[in-house]
Formats: sequence, C-alpha cells, structure tokens
Amino acid sequence: MSTLNAVKTTIARRIVLVPVDARPVVRQQVVRLVATADFHLVTPPIEMLGYFRQSADCRALADWLMAEASTADGFVLSLDMLVYGGLVPSRFVNDDLLTLLSRLDVLHKLKALFPHKPIYAFLATMRISNNNVDAEEKLYWADYGELIWSWSFHSDRYAVQGDEASKHIAAETARLIPAEMRADYLATRQRNFDVALAALTMVENNDIDRLILPQDDTAAFGFNIAERRELEDQVAQRRLAEEARIYPGADEVAHTLCAHLVNVLGGAAPLKVFMLFSDPDCVKQLCARYEDRPILESIKSQLSAIDGLEVANIEAADVVLAIHTQGAEQGDWAMRMLLPNSPGIASSLWSSIAMAKELGKPVALLDLAYANGGDPMLMKQLPVHVPFSELAAYAGWNTASNSIGSLLAQCALARGVYQTPTNQELVCLRLVEDYLYQSIWRQRIRDVIDETAVSAEKLHAVVAQMFIPAANAWLAEHHFVYRVGSIQLPWRRTFEIDIHLVPKSTLQAS
Repeated sequence: MSTLNAVKTTIARRIVLVPVDARPVVRQQVVRLVATADFHLVTPPIEMLGYFRQSADCRALADWLMAEASTADGFVLSLDMLVYGGLVPSRFVNDDLLTLLSRLDVLHKLKALFPHKPIYAFLATMRISNNNVDAEEKLYWADYGELIWSWSFHSDRYAVQGDEASKHIAAETARLIPAEMRADYLATRQRNFDVALAALTMVENNDIDRLILPQDDTAAFGFNIAERRELEDQVAQRRLAEEARIYPGADEVAHTLCAHLVNVLGGAAPLKVFMLFSDPDCVKQLCARYEDRPILESIKSQLSAIDGLEVANIEAADVVLAIHTQGAEQGDWAMRMLLPNSPGIASSLWSSIAMAKELGKPVALLDLAYANGGDPMLMKQLPVHVPFSELAAYAGWNTASNSIGSLLAQCALARGVYQTPTNQELVCLRLVEDYLYQSIWRQRIRDVIDETAVSAEKLHAVVAQMFIPAANAWLAEHHFVYRVGSIQLPWRRTFEIDIHLVPKSTLQAS
C-alpha cells in the first residue's frame, strides 16, 4: 500500500466539491474516484445543481456550502456553478456583473471562518462553439453560431498576425451578424472576463489557495484566446504563477483538483509517470481538436495540475502511461470525422509495455487518437499485450484534456490500489463508456433514431435496448466481473450517458 493510502486509512478525511453541474462524469464519478484514496467527497444533492440550461439556485448552494464547511478538510469549488448556476448557463444567463460578483462572497466567508482549510476553485473561460447549434449557447447561435466563430477567430488572428485575409473575413462575417447580437455577445464575454479577474484578486487576497482557469473548447485564435493572453498577463503581473493555472480543459478540473488536494492533505510524494507513445513520430506535431496547443503541452499541464512528475527512467515510475495517438490530427467520433492519417501502432509501444509488466509497473492507457471516444484499432490489439482488466486506468472521453486530466487524477488517487475492486470498476466504466458507447454505439444509435424527434422515454428505451446487451457481451468476452445493469441519459440526449455497473453475479441471481 502506498504512503498516501496508509496515512488515510487511519485519518478520516472529508472534501466538499461543488461541481460544474449534475452530470455523472463531473459529480458522481469524481466521488467514486476520490473514494479509491479513502477520502469522502461530499457534493450537493442533484436537485440543487440545476438541469442543462436551467440555472441552479446560487443562494441555496452558498447556504449548503456554509452548512457543510465545518466538517470539511478542504474545498473544490466550481465558480461557474456558484456564480452562474452551472457551466452551460454561464454562457447566456442575464444576471448583471454586480450580482455575479456578490456570489463570490461565500469564498471570503469560508476563508475567514476556516483560514487553514484549502480552497481550490475553477472557472472556465467561455467557449466559442464552431457550429449553428444553440442547445448550450445563446439562442441566436442557431442562426449565427458559425459566423460568430469565424468573426472571433479571424479578428484575433488578424490582431496577432496581421493577416490581411483574416481582416477581410472578420469584417465580412461581422457585417452579417446583427449589431445588437454582436454587442450582446461581447458584453457577455466582458462580464465573464471580469468575474475571472475578480477570482484572480481573491487569489491575491488569499481567499482562494489554488485557481484553475480552464480553456473550454477552443482553437488557435479567438476572443477567448485573446482573453487567455490577458489572463496570463494578469497572472504574471500579480506573481500568481504557482497559485493560478491556465490551460485547455473544463470537465476534468474537478478530478485534478481533488487529486491535488488529496495529495496535499495526505502528504504524499508527487506521482512519477513514465510515458510511452504509440505514434512517437507524429505526436510532437499533434494539436488536439478543441485545444490551442500541442498535445504534449496539454499533458504537461494536466500532470502539473495533479502535482505529478514525468520521469525518464521506467524503473523510477509509479505508473507507466501509454499514450495512443495517430498522425498529426485527431478524429472525432461525435462529429463523424475519421482519422485523416493512421500510421499504425509502433512496435516499441508493445515492447515497452512488456517491459513494464516484467518490472511490475502498472500501465494506464490514454486513448487520444479521436476526440469523443476510443480507437477500435487500438482496442482490438491491446488484449494480446495486456488484458483490459489489468489496466490501472483508461480514458478516451470528450476532449483530449478531459481524458488526460481524469486519467492522471485516477493514477494519483488510486496509487498502490490499482487492482482493487473499487478502482477496477472505474476502469471498466471508462472502457464501456469511452470505447464501447462513445466510439461505436452512439453512432449506431444515431443512425436508427432521430433523437430530436422522439420523446425522452422513447430515446432511453432505444439506447438501452441497443447498447446494454452489446456492452454485456463485450464484458463477458473480456472476463470482466461487472455488467451493465441499467443506463440513464442525464440530459435526455445521446451525447452523455450514465452507465450503472453491477457485479455479474447480481444479474445471474435475478
């Protein structure tokens, strides 16, 4: 057993988490992940966290937080939830700046009452979606989303590079967007930026001990990237580089902050990671979709977020991290974008994994060839070299940084107990959700049903009927002790899924 887990078996620890919303991947799954380190993670009841576009009651959340504070050892707090009522509502709620800033007062009260309890917080830089889908945006996104993205991207590109073609495109797209919508959008961005500046001031004043400002779904240029540069300047001017971090991500930040806080409270040494690559020739050129920097930089940022270290010698590693990419561009299962180039898996990956097994080193798999799902090519070859059930961790969900951060958090929190039932159930869950559902069955389901044209009950029935038997057949084939007992669609659409695993003996008995 690791030093961290040995400490925590004798000292009960309790962390309070306010997540960005009620989705299982950012709430309940984090609770279960932190439990692998014998910490108790407390979150608000689901009914307090709003629903999709519906904002949570920020005052009720602040009251709940204060009521839980006396028995907590530390806090991980989504400012998107406390200030706006959720990550999605942060993009369109109409509350004025003074109202929003007043909701930060709860952190000052917490720190005044409990000055020695760590407060970790995170606040996303508002994304700019590149399509005409308004489900998570202002309602005019349905007509002007692509134009707003282009206006944003090319305005910033011209500002940075002086590119004349971008100057022309920015002017033309701006002309096609009604002036009142442009003004409204820029005002919303400015308001949210001002909240981020206020959060930085709270770091300066020691009300927040650690602040992450993740860049939600971004590109190389844009209004959000200009904001990132300004925030980075503010961090540098205020000398807050250790306390405030800015890098791509969003949904994984609760995972990494909880892992870092457990590390601090438990007094553990940094997690030492040795990295392997399935495509070492191209990985240095790969910039993941929806991110603004090379993927290796994102990995370094997420490793730093959990207080981890990369080591150059496999013998010195706590865990071996196998990083799967293909070519210099990601595919995307949700958007049906296949890999433009797939050079295959380097034999050195398999030989290095064999060496890791000989040395008794746990192996974690980071599946980044695609956004929004795993790579079937990899998954067909992997069991020949390492059974799925022997993995210390697996991730391949949503954006690259979502996967990177959550996987590294699992590696840190479950250190020394990777093969216990608690951690292995989490590995099983990620394989079923990220690989089976996101990369295979979500597309098949969408091919047979128009989810926008049926009831939530009908959609749930179709997903359950198609997915559960297929998932359980795959789990049986690979000798897992778990089966899918049921599923839910948290936001009544196929993009997210809540998978409930049960021991196979439970289903056999029933």
